[in-house]
Amino acid sequence: MAHDVIVPGTGYVYVAEASTPAPAFPFAPAEAPDGWTSIGNTSIENGIEMSVDGDDPETLGSWQDPNITSTNPSKTYSLTINLEDITVETLQLYYGATKDAVDKDGNFTIPAQPTPVEKAMFIIASDGSNVVGWYYPRTSIVGSDSITLDPTAITEVPVKATILSGVISGRTSLGKVFPKAPLSEIPPPPSE
Repeated sequence: MAHDVIVPGTGYVYVAEASTPAPAFPFAPAEAPDGWTSIGNTSIENGIEMSVDGDDPETLGSWQDPNITSTNPSKTYSLTINLEDITVETLQLYYGATKDAVDKDGNFTIPAQPTPVEKAMFIIASDGSNVVGWYYPRTSIVGSDSITLDPTAITEVPVKATILSGVISGRTSLGKVFPKAPLSEIPPPPSE
């Protein structure tokens, strides 16, 4: 009996302009698909946390039927990613900065008021033999916690990507999950 579990030993996070369509899946995880850019190294210690905020459904009833219906409160889904590469792109995501935050000498200027950066996001996780993918056409990314400069660990830059609604195949949705696929199904790169 085959199992669909995966232990994500490696993973990659790619970003693109908001509403960029998902790349063809599966693909070689270490190679950024056309139109997508790797977000760089992410924490192996703190992984990627997918979370949900919102009220729990509440059962409503009548005297005759105590379980007549239930509420369907709205939910907000988000991802927390701990970036490890200290690059202009990482700093823009953390501080909510535009491209003009970099001066002519290459120095990064922290904006007085952060503006979350809107991007499409694709996360791919692999156990060495298989891959699983998560695609979000629109996310709003900004720093989520403090940066700690610890001399005994790699510095992490924590960002939170709030998942926004987007359009996939003509339907409004939050994202798409690509189920486990063997790496052996990935076509070889074209020969030159």
